[in-house]
Amino acid sequence: MRVALCGYGNMGRHHAQMLKKHGADVELCAIADAREERRQMIAEDFPGMKIYATGQELLAREELDAVCVCVPTFLHAELSILALQKGCHVFCEKPMALNPQLCSEMITASEQNGKILLIGQVLRFWPEYGVLKEAVSRKTYGELRALSMTRVGGISTGWQNWYLDEKRGGMQIFDRHIHDSDAVLWLLGKPQSVQSFGFSRDAETAGGIVHSFTHYDFGKGLVVSAEGSADMPKGFPFTAAYRATFDKACLEFNSRGNPTLTLYQDDQISHPLQQESVEEVKSGLNISSAGPYFNEQVYFFDCIRRGIKPETVTAAQAMQTIKLVRAEIDSVRSGKPVAFF
Repeated sequence: MRVALCGYGNMGRHHAQMLKKHGADVELCAIADAREERRQMIAEDFPGMKIYATGQELLAREELDAVCVCVPTFLHAELSILALQKGCHVFCEKPMALNPQLCSEMITASEQNGKILLIGQVLRFWPEYGVLKEAVSRKTYGELRALSMTRVGGISTGWQNWYLDEKRGGMQIFDRHIHDSDAVLWLLGKPQSVQSFGFSRDAETAGGIVHSFTHYDFGKGLVVSAEGSADMPKGFPFTAAYRATFDKACLEFNSRGNPTLTLYQDDQISHPLQQESVEEVKSGLNISSAGPYFNEQVYFFDCIRRGIKPETVTAAQAMQTIKLVRAEIDSVRSGKPVAFF
């Protein structure tokens, strides 16, 4: 499979390094980035690689089987649709797009051209969240009664400060908190409504809603909430965490822990996942382990080889996640609960 990568920011570089670790039937043959310094970095990281200044130019000149779209959010739909229309399978980083209409257009392009569209909602490939998914689905410890999630860290800026512009980046709710919103849908299905509260800065230059708290209404008997932020001071380590309380146990994850996952059952304390030695990928990201991202790629290529549609995360599910974070934004700004359909 001839594979190309659009976007060589930290996430794109992360994916590029892992794309070189697949078998002989996966060839990373071209990379595009708009910044000259990043193109120089590509040349240093991958001597002899074909390099382009835009994804559009790359797609016009290369004959490809698959494309990884890791450009800024506001370009996801445009480049994904173009690649699908060129007959390429597409892996697109999250968030799928800035609004449900663009998501729908991406899905239509995928269906009309008979090509796979996989969205990078990577928590569905993350071991600690996989353990939680299994516990909820199988009711291993009884019914889930309370779930609180956290995803906090410092500010992201990006090329031309696109993260700080709501029209281009969608705010931290789209870039960071979206992982937990997606996890809610994956674990529990659709909530009846959401109520969110947030702290805002200038939406064009300072990130818009930079800190938010959301309550997801699943009715009596279950309390679900999530915190997301991109306003922590320099030096504060990125932190992803959850605490899931069941009838008979509590499962707690903290990305800063070692081990990261702990199960509490009465007086018994155990660690369902022992800390594994996973090769680090030096990309500039604040995530040291490449494992879940590599597993995501393996799943993508396996779906292509087998000619099957993704099930772990479907494009329709990823669109539902965009609808959910949109509802959360509406709730922050109206100060009221927003029904979710």
